[in-house]
Amino acid sequence: MRQFLSLRFWLSLAALAGLFLVLILVFNRTTPPTGVQASSDDGPVTREIDLISWAFGITPETGFAFDEGRTTADLALQLDGTRTMVIEAGTPGEIDCPDLTAVATCTVAADLLGDAVLWFSIIEGPPGQTVELPAVREMLDGPFVLLENDWVVRRAGKVDRSCPEDTSSLTDFINTYGAAATSTFNFETQMITKVTCPDPEAGGTSTTSTSVLPATSVIVGTETEDVVDTTSP
Repeated sequence: MRQFLSLRFWLSLAALAGLFLVLILVFNRTTPPTGVQASSDDGPVTREIDLISWAFGITPETGFAFDEGRTTADLALQLDGTRTMVIEAGTPGEIDCPDLTAVATCTVAADLLGDAVLWFSIIEGPPGQTVELPAVREMLDGPFVLLENDWVVRRAGKVDRSCPEDTSSLTDFINTYGAAATSTFNFETQMITKVTCPDPEAGGTSTTSTSVLPATSVIVGTETEDVVDTTSP
């Protein structure tokens, strides 16, 4: 009885309770890349995309529908010969592919926790090594960028800038062309590998210069951006 009421016993219980609380806080906290605000009801919702892949085939279970932004039944996506992604009933997301059941016509982007899909977007995208995505809105700390559709995705250390007119850096490219540009995501590397300026003939923004310069690339380091001419031997 004396041992149960001792100060040392109660201090030990308090220490264990404090450790348990710390573990709960650590394992339930998610930290977005620096520069990205957490999702809130008062602002745009950013999505940390862990996987973007072309889907060879999509098989919905019986009774599948997309109701108020959530799936009503499981949806199986065949990514390649060995990988199948299952989006479970009740998962929130977006579907913007004209025909889910048509073979090789859709691309899926997903926010994952292990193999579980937390959020997804299915967009139109034919077979190939890359898919065209919206423009890069902002460069973030680390190997991440924020796209115009509020997706946070990885970027390559060397991002090609495809444009007849020169820009001094990727940041300069973003500031010059803004939302009118596009980005290219490579399925194999799972990174943004190229940005493309808008076509002036299609009504895109263009500067007044008429000189045609070779496409350049930007190497993005942790502190600075160095420009490299990809046409040099």
